[in-house]
Amino acid sequence: MMKTTFLSTLVIPTFITIAGVAGVAHASNDNQPPMEASYLTQAPQGTFHSDSLTGNQVKSSVENDEDIGTINDLIIDEDGQINAVVVGVGGFLGMGEKDVAIEWDSLELTKDEDGEDYIISVNASQEALESAEEYERGNDLHTERDTEMNNSENDDE
Repeated sequence: MMKTTFLSTLVIPTFITIAGVAGVAHASNDNQPPMEASYLTQAPQGTFHSDSLTGNQVKSSVENDEDIGTINDLIIDEDGQINAVVVGVGGFLGMGEKDVAIEWDSLELTKDEDGEDYIISVNASQEALESAEEYERGNDLHTERDTEMNNSENDDE
């Protein structure tokens, strides 16, 4: 009986020490500094800048490539993937225009004859976009820059 008690007093502290060390080793992985930033000197092959899309006309592939709206914004998920583009349709010279969100997979991007600019097409008519439900930005996540811009706009009032 004495040997059993003696062994258990040796084994239990050893087990606690091993478990404690394993817990410390695991915790130290969580406290590692974030990976250092990496940098680019030019855009990788097959990528483009957002301004290659925003401000550009969307053409209708069912209406002889007629301009049917202007890309005003991009909807991007937290992984950096474009989910949709927000297109301003209708109106005249920006008056009476409404925003419609078109899913990214619904768009076709091709290069122009020079191979320098994108032509953005959708398989929809202008009438279809004008009758589509309006996109409301709502309570999405804002960046610090958005907050600063909104605050400075409110200061002018």
